[in-house]
Amino acid sequence: MKKINSFLKQITTTCFLFFGIVGLFGQSTVSGKVTSAVDSQPIPGVNVIIKGSSQGTATDFDGNYSIEASPNDVLVFSFLGYMTKEQTVGNLKTINAVLQEDAAKLDEVVVVGYGTAKRSDLTGALTSVSSSDFDKQPLNDVSQALQGRAAGVQVTQTSGAPGGNFKIRIRGANSITGSNEPLYVIDGQFADISTINVNDIKSMEVLKDASSTAIYGTRGANGVILITTKTGRSGKAKFNVDFFTGISNVTQRLDLMNAAEFAEGVNFSDGIEVFTAQEIADLRANGGEDWQERLFQTAYFNNVQVSASGGSDKIDYYISGNYYDAGGTVVENQRFKRLNLRSNLNAQLSDKIKIGLNFNVGQEVGTGVRADLGVGLSFDPTTFAFDENGDYNYNSLNNLATSQTNPLVAAENNIRENTNDRISINGNFNWDIMDNLVFNTSGGIIKTEIHNNTYAPLISSNVGRANVDNVYRTNLYNTNRLTFTPNIGENSTLKIDAVHELVIDKSNSVFIDASDFFTDLVSYKDLSVANVIIADNRESNRELESFLGRLNYAFMDKYLLTASFRADGSSVFQKDKWGYFPSASLAWKVSEEDFIKNIESINNLKLRLSYGEVGNQGINSFGTRSRAVLGLGVNYPFDGIYATGVAPSNIIANPDLTWEKTKQINAGFDISLFNSAIDLSFDYYEKNTSDLLLNTQLPPFVGPTNKFVNAGEVENKGFEVTLDTKILQNENWSIKSTLSVTSNKNKVLSLNNDVPFIVIGDVIRENTFPVNPTRVEVGLPISTFRGYLFEGVWQLGEEAAAAVFNAEPGDAKYRDINDDGIISTDDITTVGDGNPDFIWGWNWDVSFKNWNLNFLMTGSQGNDIYNLQRGRLMALGAQQFHAVHGDYRNRWTPTNPSNIPSGRDGTEILSSQFIEDGSFIAMKNIALSYNVDNEFLNKIGLDAIRVYASVENLFILTDYSGFDPEATASVSNSDADVGIDYNTYPLNRSFTFGLNVKF
Repeated sequence: MKKINSFLKQITTTCFLFFGIVGLFGQSTVSGKVTSAVDSQPIPGVNVIIKGSSQGTATDFDGNYSIEASPNDVLVFSFLGYMTKEQTVGNLKTINAVLQEDAAKLDEVVVVGYGTAKRSDLTGALTSVSSSDFDKQPLNDVSQALQGRAAGVQVTQTSGAPGGNFKIRIRGANSITGSNEPLYVIDGQFADISTINVNDIKSMEVLKDASSTAIYGTRGANGVILITTKTGRSGKAKFNVDFFTGISNVTQRLDLMNAAEFAEGVNFSDGIEVFTAQEIADLRANGGEDWQERLFQTAYFNNVQVSASGGSDKIDYYISGNYYDAGGTVVENQRFKRLNLRSNLNAQLSDKIKIGLNFNVGQEVGTGVRADLGVGLSFDPTTFAFDENGDYNYNSLNNLATSQTNPLVAAENNIRENTNDRISINGNFNWDIMDNLVFNTSGGIIKTEIHNNTYAPLISSNVGRANVDNVYRTNLYNTNRLTFTPNIGENSTLKIDAVHELVIDKSNSVFIDASDFFTDLVSYKDLSVANVIIADNRESNRELESFLGRLNYAFMDKYLLTASFRADGSSVFQKDKWGYFPSASLAWKVSEEDFIKNIESINNLKLRLSYGEVGNQGINSFGTRSRAVLGLGVNYPFDGIYATGVAPSNIIANPDLTWEKTKQINAGFDISLFNSAIDLSFDYYEKNTSDLLLNTQLPPFVGPTNKFVNAGEVENKGFEVTLDTKILQNENWSIKSTLSVTSNKNKVLSLNNDVPFIVIGDVIRENTFPVNPTRVEVGLPISTFRGYLFEGVWQLGEEAAAAVFNAEPGDAKYRDINDDGIISTDDITTVGDGNPDFIWGWNWDVSFKNWNLNFLMTGSQGNDIYNLQRGRLMALGAQQFHAVHGDYRNRWTPTNPSNIPSGRDGTEILSSQFIEDGSFIAMKNIALSYNVDNEFLNKIGLDAIRVYASVENLFILTDYSGFDPEATASVSNSDADVGIDYNTYPLNRSFTFGLNVKF
């Protein structure tokens, strides 16, 4: 028996030895690279382990690894913040792994202003937008990165011009006459959003409730957008080159009559044969002039972005350069160019001391003058732009359509050369004095020079006119912060921040208006050629000093408290210089309670409640003072020679003027389900702005007729929803989406001295309208539309009723509100509201292997648009003679009883006839990209190659008859004039093709 056991033991040992040798010889070297699915960048430090063993390795700085493995082995790739991935070796010699972000594990750190915090510890309303949310789409403006991606943030593109403006509003408009622009903080430095290249952005945090923004006091009244730029990291230098090019066209055309239809309309409205039947037949044959075809064109744009980053354990760097060049889609000589250079440098001088230096220089150049579309689209289509000799037809040959000049004359001959140069330097110093005491100081300077130069030559202005504007601005700031984190017990944590801040803004400007040139040779470059020169210069200096205290307390990591108190002292006020702004917020991590922990489907549930107060110093540096009036208007002739005169101020001084104050309460919750496959955030808020800074009108007998006062109150309330879903996540597929919905209701609660309304909006073409199209009225939103109530057209059989109003069948019918038998300005009333009921954005990101499809849809519901452009094209307005709009084809006739008035006499442009529903759904951007396979990249020595194509403004679903319901803004872009379409530059549909290379 012993011999048998000994024999079996030998056989067993031999077998183990045999299979071990086979296994050993069956192993081979497997290598590859591990990259992030977010940005295709290599991930250093990833653990690569053979499943079921302790054998493993880790990726180097370039994300590369090498390991000995057998065909039956399974490699396990794991790294903090990413989903673990497994791969059977099989016959593969190269295995590249792409790791997906694991939101359930990633307790990311976000910027909260004057420091950072873990997302799980936030108590206020904050929305984050990461570069991974928008870097798959070719963007040229920071505002585009926010549009549709942040709940509570309304981003409106107000113009399709190259370098055109965007308007950003966070939770509605608070101020009636002051600015409603958010505060932008870039790497801790207060700066204009145009100073940054969108490709340099790492993340953006939007602070929305007063608890979050109160730490910025007077500067945080309209919300705060914190922008963090990219930095380098330890490892060898990494280079990123991104280039895209494309074309743009006006998205859609208006329905305008052709030349023959226009001629028939002229004959009808004038009641005489202005055009003979043969002339109309000839126009129908040759088509006449299509002014949209003449004015609109294809524009080209190019963008180049180059960056380098790297460093060591002690120092890291990020350097980038961006050049953007775009033409306009309205007349060919309009261009916009932007150059931006940035460097971010960080150094660890010792275990306790870190320093950083950010440098940014940029230039924007705008040239060319776009055609006046209000004039161009209403110009006589029977008059060609040029005569048979190639010269301009300056005016309508038959004195029809418009009394103004051929729109091409100014657009093709006027000169505009606008330059905006800026340079900013921002440094920071961080000292860990003790384990629980940290001192941080930062400071910076931004210098801006704006040079706007225009010249209208003799061919377009008859006399030659030049404008030269030079503005020089210097912004200085210093922030000092002391952070103390005492040890107060096992179950409690406390962090206390004490901050002192000083901000200085200086500006000096010169404005020169010169006219009556005898030659065009020098244009604006030598104003001595002009016979009339008017010069004006201004200087401004304002300072803001602030003190801030803030504490963050957590008990058992379940119950969170944040409280702050800020004091701001502003130089623009005389007596009451200081404003005081408290805030507090509470959060309860319900998911940390025992009764929730056992529910596997809920991995996070947090309730939030906050209250805070912020301020606004929205007046100019001399807003509290009375200043003498100077200029040509008060000069006096002595012996035929004008002497410089001085007149008393038209503004009464008010030394008691002080801050606008906004109080806001916010309640919300955050919930994550199924290992963060579903993340939902909801916030409800109410905020009231009181002591509004209003410029009141006084009776003429007082003398000065204006005075700034603190009066009135505005309310904003609404809700926000953000829904993040990870629909599918596996080795080949990744499908996720982010839906944000925002609803804000704005209401004016009171005005100065209980007056029912004030008129402060932009008086658009004041010789065109009998009253302003908008006004601010108690009980209504800040922007409401004014006009007559259009009730159709007087029809046959209504002759007697029409005669009461001196009208006849075919004329417009308006409601006689005061029943006095006369249609007058007393019958003008509220006819619409430019504010939407809600807005939304839905971003989708779909990846399959190396392919990615990313698209953003946006929408607005319930907003009205005052289509004054259509009214003008219907021949309404002081300089309009005959209708050119296609609606006039369906004009009223005895045999066509439509509701389109038959003529312009008695028809009002300010009426509900031109109020339209501005709701829309738009495919804002859709991009398709392909990432070249890593196996091929390894052979050519590159980290990543991405080829992509995209379309911006692919389609829009709307009932609005104008160019675009989004690009609707008055000349002043004031919040009192929201939703007015008058001579608006239409948005463009752009096709982009690009290449991104990383090495």
